[in-house]
Amino acid sequence: MFSPTLASKGFLFQATENGRPSFLTEGLMKAAERRPERPCLYQGQVTTVEKVWERVLRASTWLQRNGVEAGNIVLMALSADHPEAQTLALAVTHAGATVSMLPSQLTPERFQRIVERSEPACVFLDKGTSEFRSMLDSVVTVWMTPGLSQGEWNEVELEEIFAERPAWGMPFPGKPEDGAFLVYDETSDGAEGQVFTHRNLIEMMAARSPGQQSLRHLPQAERDLQTDMLEF
Repeated sequence: MFSPTLASKGFLFQATENGRPSFLTEGLMKAAERRPERPCLYQGQVTTVEKVWERVLRASTWLQRNGVEAGNIVLMALSADHPEAQTLALAVTHAGATVSMLPSQLTPERFQRIVERSEPACVFLDKGTSEFRSMLDSVVTVWMTPGLSQGEWNEVELEEIFAERPAWGMPFPGKPEDGAFLVYDETSDGAEGQVFTHRNLIEMMAARSPGQQSLRHLPQAERDLQTDMLEF
């Protein structure tokens, strides 16, 4: 399991006109281009594919404009599920970076070791992991819980990310072989994780069933939607 944060909603990676997508956000991006008004279920509400893609793109644009580059690592250290976690994870991968949804039961000591080894470009924290902020020095920190920012130059509230003007047409700057998710074992205290590339994840989904794919736990389970409505 990548993280319990991803368990509450389904990912859907739609096939492109040329077959499988080559990177994780390609299916959503192409769907928004071809059928922008196509309905989809997002956080329990019916909206359109274009609006979902715009939200991903706002976050991805903010990340790139604040120094997150292809090859970087972004950590999400959350103590509980958050409705925007999957949107942000997709945004990180579209910026070309590798995202890690850290185990929810994470000790400060292990977090420190992971930070030292991974050298993240950005870290997402919430109220339950706020103590980790003191270990980050100059690393850009995004607060998932409102009201925790102390006004430092390198910390922002989540709402600022989604207020960013999206860079429409922003390309994916990486390759299918680039890392998308960095996974840490929940049952150990090690600082080494396993990297899954865009290609790894897409092939895992394709091996399970043809056509549309949805994931609850990447990459261990999936759910066929049996509907024309996309779900995120």
